[in-house]
Amino acid sequence: MPATASGVKAPTERLSAHTILVVGCVSLALFLTSYIGNALTVAVPFFVGRFDCPPHLVTLAISGYATALACVLLPASIWARQRGNQRLFVYGLIGCAVTTAVTTQAPSVWLLFVGRLLQGASAALCLSTAMALIAEQVPAQQRFGAIGIAVGLTYLGVSSALSFSGIIIDSIGFEWMFYGSAAAFALLTLVARKLPQPPVHQNQRLPKTKSLFFALGIGLFLISLSTLATQALAPYGLIVAVLLLALVASRDYAICQRHGLAQHATPHSGPAPKHPEVVIPVHFLRHNPAFLACFLVSVTAYFSVMAEPVLLALFSQFTLGLPASIVGFIVVVQPVTIALVSTLTGRLTRYLSGNAVVTLGLIIQTIALGSFVFIDESTTPLGLIVRQLFVGTGFALFSAPNTTLLTFAVGKANFALASSTQQVGRALGQASSLALVSLIIAAVVTASPDSALYPAQFAQATVIILAISAISGLLGIAASGYGWYLSRHKAHQEPQPEATVAETAPAEVAAAELVAARAN
Repeated sequence: MPATASGVKAPTERLSAHTILVVGCVSLALFLTSYIGNALTVAVPFFVGRFDCPPHLVTLAISGYATALACVLLPASIWARQRGNQRLFVYGLIGCAVTTAVTTQAPSVWLLFVGRLLQGASAALCLSTAMALIAEQVPAQQRFGAIGIAVGLTYLGVSSALSFSGIIIDSIGFEWMFYGSAAAFALLTLVARKLPQPPVHQNQRLPKTKSLFFALGIGLFLISLSTLATQALAPYGLIVAVLLLALVASRDYAICQRHGLAQHATPHSGPAPKHPEVVIPVHFLRHNPAFLACFLVSVTAYFSVMAEPVLLALFSQFTLGLPASIVGFIVVVQPVTIALVSTLTGRLTRYLSGNAVVTLGLIIQTIALGSFVFIDESTTPLGLIVRQLFVGTGFALFSAPNTTLLTFAVGKANFALASSTQQVGRALGQASSLALVSLIIAAVVTASPDSALYPAQFAQATVIILAISAISGLLGIAASGYGWYLSRHKAHQEPQPEATVAETAPAEVAAAELVAARAN
């Protein structure tokens, strides 16, 4: 029997049927959402031929999934606190089953875009509640193992989507990737309905108007950014999006001022008193510099890296002329590397500080992204794979420790809201990077896909996008350095006992956040 902190032997608990049910539902949901989120990464040439449209429209349609995640994650987390995690989780599964089945019948690229938006919105309901279900329904001593299973299945979903989607597309058609997923979502819904629904004690009114404006603002910003090179109204869309987000932020800032939430934005302040729900936690961003540093790292680092797998798939097919079945196995190198290296980050933080590991990971990732600037029509698949190894290593090193630092910055009482905010930052960074892909390709690639000039133009667009990604990586390094400065010069503000406990607990939290991030 394992010994507890007090030295008393504690009985080893076996997994109950209820725990197996919860872990199974959450893990399979994360597997399926990560699978459908990445399943179309190598399918752009297929849809270009099917809909007879330019590639930038297809990348816009495929990235609708990430756009919806950025729009819906934060409002969904608020809704879950009001209505219950189990109920929202089931709603998300139902939505995924329906939209995944319907998306396969899209007759145009714009309806494919709508279908991906609905898929992403449904998946956001699952992602915003999955880890909360484990936290509230799995015994504390079993959560490490439960989250480990969820992490493994998430990466399995990403890896299988990237490696096998090309084979499925080339052999029997992309529809079969989604038919099986839709059926699995439907079966999982029936099982998830058996999960108990704990009582919900939140009686505050949902900020429906602010949530709607927030979602519209994020969505309009990303769509306008994607179409900036092709639509005359896109600049006005960006202005309207900024105004909507500024309106929501100003209203939430007024709530923070009225209820003194700035006093509860630090790690040891305890939970804030009852107050109207805020959509944007302005008090964290304004009054907690350590949290702001972690948030900026999430946005800039995810912006720098998330376009690379999609762009690499497009480059391999359009410039190098490789079939989708081969491209899938090239792109899968990155998530496999992340899964393997992530298991070592906990040991590395025993020798280096969390900020040091985050900064090291960002440096490796940025250098690897910068090396993509030198790719052209003569680049070999091996050269792409080697670069993928370094990008995946850098990502794995910074992602989980950065989330651990976030737990230090806000404390346990405020982690739920801060975690949702960080997830939105990651989703926003990912969606913005995919929007950049559509924007640059539309602006640079003018030749038709079947012309001799097209491969060279696409290679040029690829280099430009990855150069911008590397610059964003430098911004992430600067944000991490700022957080490092804060930790070194303000260490006296954090009591030593809290830090001691946090060194053992955040592995669980970090794994949970890593699941949510990679499920995109």
